[in-house]
Amino acid sequence: MIKVLRYLKRHWLAAILAPVFMAIEVSMDMLITKQMQQMIDIGIPSKDLEVITQIGLLMLGLVLIGVIGGILSGVFANIASCNFANDLRKDVFNKIMKLSYDQTDKFSTGSLVTRVTNDITQLQMFVAMMIRMLIRALSMFIFGIVFTLLITPRLGIILAVVLPLELILMIIFMRKAFPIFSVIQSKIDNINTVVHENVSGARVVKAFGKEEYEDGRFEVVNNEHLALLLKINTFFAILIPIFMIFVYGAQNVIILMGGRSIFSAYEAGVTPEITIGQITQATTYITMICFALIQVGMILTNVARAVASARRINEVLDCELEIADGNLDINEIKETGTIEFKNVSFKYPGANGNVLTSLSFKINKGESVAIVGATGSGKTSLINLIPRFYEATEGEVIVDGHNVKEFKQEELRNKISIALQKSELFAGTIKENILWGKLDATDEEVAEAARIAQAEEFILSKENKFEEYVEEKGTSLSGGQKQRLSIARAIVKKPEILIFDDSTSALDLVTEAKLYKAMHESISDVTKIIVAQRIATARHADKIIVLDYGQIVAFDTHEKLLESCSVYQDIYNSQLKREGVFDGQ
Repeated sequence: MIKVLRYLKRHWLAAILAPVFMAIEVSMDMLITKQMQQMIDIGIPSKDLEVITQIGLLMLGLVLIGVIGGILSGVFANIASCNFANDLRKDVFNKIMKLSYDQTDKFSTGSLVTRVTNDITQLQMFVAMMIRMLIRALSMFIFGIVFTLLITPRLGIILAVVLPLELILMIIFMRKAFPIFSVIQSKIDNINTVVHENVSGARVVKAFGKEEYEDGRFEVVNNEHLALLLKINTFFAILIPIFMIFVYGAQNVIILMGGRSIFSAYEAGVTPEITIGQITQATTYITMICFALIQVGMILTNVARAVASARRINEVLDCELEIADGNLDINEIKETGTIEFKNVSFKYPGANGNVLTSLSFKINKGESVAIVGATGSGKTSLINLIPRFYEATEGEVIVDGHNVKEFKQEELRNKISIALQKSELFAGTIKENILWGKLDATDEEVAEAARIAQAEEFILSKENKFEEYVEEKGTSLSGGQKQRLSIARAIVKKPEILIFDDSTSALDLVTEAKLYKAMHESISDVTKIIVAQRIATARHADKIIVLDYGQIVAFDTHEKLLESCSVYQDIYNSQLKREGVFDGQ
């Protein structure tokens, strides 16, 4: 919690002014109660309108000061808490962006969304409440006791009985409630995970007619969350009425004690030890003290939530990055666009065996290299090592003559562009989606990238051309159109290394052939790595890496592989000859 609260230091002035003005508001409440006693004991019995008016005007002045203090306290509390949450949320999001794929998977998408949204909101509410409501509750509690004892020390007997009982009740409640709040946050994680999966995978759900099944999954996690909320709210439903019993009981005792004192004084013909106005004053103070304790209880429940949320936020902030930046000065780099694997092996964290074993090869600047192999042979795992999405378990991955671990991640990835099989598009125009690859690209560069990617024809057929709006996830486009926009986005970046991870799978062979021809003519100096499921895609590359169970069984041209590599021959025969398509056609 302390680490998270350090973010409040940046807004220390607002964090100090909020409780100061709140203390002013509470002080005015106490003084107004005192003036009410004066009105009852002096103003009304005197039957002097001038005295009553003076006391009334003074009370109005105190109310005005209290209102101003309350408003300013709220303003400064919001300034401090909102800016605190804003700074914290940015840092947490920035840290999430630096997590490796493996670390992101361990947290889960739903959990990370909850932490950035709900958990930080809980902390924001906690900060606002601590610097405003806690000060109000403590001020009312302390001032109330002081002003009550100033009326007559005998009232301290009532406080000595009521306050310990309320404190015991509150401690019992907190011991029951505190552990539940951590569980509630995890249940919110589960809700967000199910919602995220169903929103992002809506088409699959509908295609398999699993709406009712997914409704059931959501109902389970939602009901688990509901059960915990009802349990917490039941505690509150019991606690507050019991507190009110103590409040009303204390008021009745004060009235009884005060009334007996007044009657005894009248019978003895002496001045009463306590007046009617002071009885009214004391009951008001007792009410304030008891309600201050209720507020403290409410605040402590938010403390429990905040502690649970802070712990979850710290898990992200304290998470040691698996992939750290190197110290390489890119100005020292002599080569461009070269890739080399030296005896590289890789296994996923927690896995038993290697996905890739002892890979060694070199790709020169401007070369086009395809990677083929059966499903699960490690093709995507191989290319994920180049931009350091994962770290090699053994060996070295070298880009431009330097181990990728020496690079700053941003500088390494600026050299590389990737087009994925599953095209991730964003809500916005076609132009905005292409510009995502290079924000300062000119209209000419955008158009050229679209032309190379074979996207120009369908873009120009749209009513608004490049300004045509694309729905979130590209749902308004076909699979082939999304892939071509994804390729255009990768090309407009003008990278040294261009990676296609089966990113032409939705294109027909004619369109795909035009794409590679345009790339050969326009960006021949760019090093290209093409993960391919189809031999028709891989056959025109300068060289082809054949992977089998995570090992390179061959690395050569299409023609030589047909002569010497049985694995490649099997793939070729199963794909092309079966379809009546022969080499050279």
